[in-house]
Amino acid sequence: METNDYQKITKNLAPMLNALSHPARLQILLHLAKYNGCQARSISERLPLAKSTVSEHLSKLKDAGLIACDLDGTCSNYRLNDAGFKLLKDFFAEFLDMVEQQQAEPRKCFPVKQIKSRNHLLIN
Repeated sequence: METNDYQKITKNLAPMLNALSHPARLQILLHLAKYNGCQARSISERLPLAKSTVSEHLSKLKDAGLIACDLDGTCSNYRLNDAGFKLLKDFFAEFLDMVEQQQAEPRKCFPVKQIKSRNHLLIN
């Protein structure tokens, strides 16, 4: 991929990774990984936080593309966003493969002009 491609993926990942940086949001994601279509009230009852705080965390996760919300009458049912988690999974799978490859065959870092163009999500 070209430079613009990996810049795009890192721009998409940054809000997701930021959203993952809070323990309450991680707990919410763990809960949603077990159950599909959870109401905010059900999620809130499982956390030692005010409903308004849980609502803020849900909003941040939704804005980051990690969860989606389906309306069911007056209720909001939250679920994991498959596309968001596919992006995370693909990125980290490639990243971890690169780490393992580097550990098996360490490479030195040279100035950009000495590196041939390669097609990766990440910078060379």
